[in-house]
Amino acid sequence: MHMVLRPALELGGLEKAFCNDIMVRVAEIVAGRSLGYFLRNAPLTAKKGRKRKKTNRRSGNGVWGAWDNLPNELLVSVLQRLSIIDYISFSGVCKSWRSAFIDFRKTLMKHQQPLVVVRPKYSKKSCVLYNMFDERSYRTMLPDLPCKYLLGFSCGNLITFDRNRRFWLVNLMTKHELHFPILPQYVVDICYSYLCALLFRSTRLSKTFMVLFSTKRNFLLLSESGASSWQKYILSNTSARISDVKIFYGKIFVLTCDALFGEFDPKADPVFKFFNISSPLQFRSNMSVKMVASADNLYAIVYQFTVDRYLSLFEIDHKKMDGVKQVHDLGAKSLFLSKFSSSVVDTTNWGAGNCVCVNHSEIVNRCSFFNLNGNLLGSLPVVWDNDHSKPYCWYFPSDGWDISCVGENSAYDHFYFRHQHFLLSL
Repeated sequence: MHMVLRPALELGGLEKAFCNDIMVRVAEIVAGRSLGYFLRNAPLTAKKGRKRKKTNRRSGNGVWGAWDNLPNELLVSVLQRLSIIDYISFSGVCKSWRSAFIDFRKTLMKHQQPLVVVRPKYSKKSCVLYNMFDERSYRTMLPDLPCKYLLGFSCGNLITFDRNRRFWLVNLMTKHELHFPILPQYVVDICYSYLCALLFRSTRLSKTFMVLFSTKRNFLLLSESGASSWQKYILSNTSARISDVKIFYGKIFVLTCDALFGEFDPKADPVFKFFNISSPLQFRSNMSVKMVASADNLYAIVYQFTVDRYLSLFEIDHKKMDGVKQVHDLGAKSLFLSKFSSSVVDTTNWGAGNCVCVNHSEIVNRCSFFNLNGNLLGSLPVVWDNDHSKPYCWYFPSDGWDISCVGENSAYDHFYFRHQHFLLSL
């Protein structure tokens, strides 16, 4: 038997009409159209229309079986028309739809708008992902949230701890939970508002680790999910505080409050390797500095919004480690900034580029837009549920499903074997 395959786009008139009808109906189902409406208006074949119609009245299995066998090309076309809110419903229809969602998730999520993670004031077990651009929202139920303090938001995971120093981490989309050791008392003595945390995954060991640091101290902590203790690493020969830590290109980068930039690697001596690069970064003690990343570039942003408005963006040469230059134009990209999560996002096809969007979660329930010189362009309120809410941070759909990986020659491999040896010696 000889089979001829036609390109997916070269369809006849009837096939085009059928596919368009399918896409419209799929979009309506995902957007909330009732199942009964769908079954009553299901597409029928020319020869077996009557028989299928009778079957549909008895059971919807035949219809769902037909939907389960839709070609991937058609499913991708539907996916490209949906928002992040509708993606979740789409992936739960059947196995083939979920498979298509997983296969094309990374590509499709790159073009999704960032959402705001909102905590309703009177809700104990839920968070809301709110799109302030189209005012749509998605409520995600959580197993447990009351009386917990937020330490960070990393790779789609909400990182919190309670009054008993116990950690609780959950992915807002997959609901997968992670468990880490109790927080040491000497860390608890630091005001929790200065603590930050982020996750990364070992490509060699297939294990998840957390880095914990304070913007008021000169050390960081490292631990593996499921372990019983933390390993402490101190910045030697300096009292400079750690301003930010970033996982980028399979490495763990560190930026101090006095503009020292380096790499963290526990197997090295010293564990913190700072690079001797010329840097135009200059800032006062009342300013904040963070590292942010796009797909290919690593940046440092210096800002201050409470008194005298100031904002400067710098690109770090993370390959040659020989310089830092100020950035005045991001092109079609924009920087989304918040305390717990920040990123440079391609806003092509849905928003204006070359600006900075700041989530003022600690000041007011609104987001402000600035140009790269720090001039205010405008602002939008984060309004959800009659304003009875508190915005936490940005949620980036492209980063919300997989934990950032660090290469096999980096930090956590040495930590893992050292930690296991310590446990065996007890």
